Amino acid sequence: MPVTGSTSTLFDVLLNSSFSYAERTAFIYRSEQAELEVSYAKLFDDALILAKAFKQHKITKGSKVMLLSDNRYAWMVTDFALLSLGAISVPRGSDTPTQELEFILRHAECEFLICETEQLLKSHEERLKQLKKLKAIFVMVGEETHRWFSHTYSYNDILKDRSLTQHDRDEFVARRYGLTLDDPFTIIYTSGTTGQPKGVILRHRNIMYNVRTLPTLIALRESDRWVSILPSWHIFERAAEYLALSHGCCTVYSSIKTFAADLEKYRPTLVATVPRLWESMYTRVNQTLEKQNPKKARLFRLIVKVSTL
Repeated sequence: MPVTGSTSTLFDVLLNSSFSYAERTAFIYRSEQAELEVSYAKLFDDALILAKAFKQHKITKGSKVMLLSDNRYAWMVTDFALLSLGAISVPRGSDTPTQELEFILRHAECEFLICETEQLLKSHEERLKQLKKLKAIFVMVGEETHRWFSHTYSYNDILKDRSLTQHDRDEFVARRYGLTLDDPFTIIYTSGTTGQPKGVILRHRNIMYNVRTLPTLIALRESDRWVSILPSWHIFERAAEYLALSHGCCTVYSSIKTFAADLEKYRPTLVATVPRLWESMYTRVNQTLEKQNPKKARLFRLIVKVSTL
């Protein structure tokens, strides 16, 4: 089943890794305080089941789909389901203002919207009703919401049938042959802080260059464990997650609130993040030490200074 080389796409990353590392843990995440582990084999099944449901709701190759969500396991499942269909994701975070969301939906000509929660959907609902091009809205987390003549569905609505046949699996794998490196897979929009957001189209070729070249540069190993703290819709974090998956690594979804504790608990070998986060942690550690023991605080600063020489 594995297909590697210069013609591999992001969908091939999922297929190759789910075959080569089937029983390894792909993700660790929390759900209502419970810790859950997901194997590469389950990631494959979850993406396949969701892709079947999306296909039944007319998402096809070239469909533009707004993905409004923060990082979570369902984000990656959704991403691979869309990739398998050749759809083009337009990702944004849950803190996107309604006016900006409406602009992006219109500018990108999105036909579908995937929203993280019912509460998030309700916060934008009035403006969304004005978008006549939206064919359907899907909600990741929520009870069954579909009603007659409604085009809003929860994942619970569309995933009632989770059965899979060998034909389903074969058909899913065969979709790799309908994708090329030059196919667009996402449109990333700027934050819009200096004007209207601007969209950048990325093709499989763009990210696959990173997936092929970075492992050697960072000495990536199958045993590496990543802690994910940045939003998955940030292209840096997204590329890091694809990179981790390509080599059978485990990714732990963290948050600002649990990040420090997760570093201690999971002892990651790699973290994709930004300087501001480390600066914030450094300041917090300094302040805590100053309150507890000024001598320890001075020693800590000395050790940090020496380590940078």
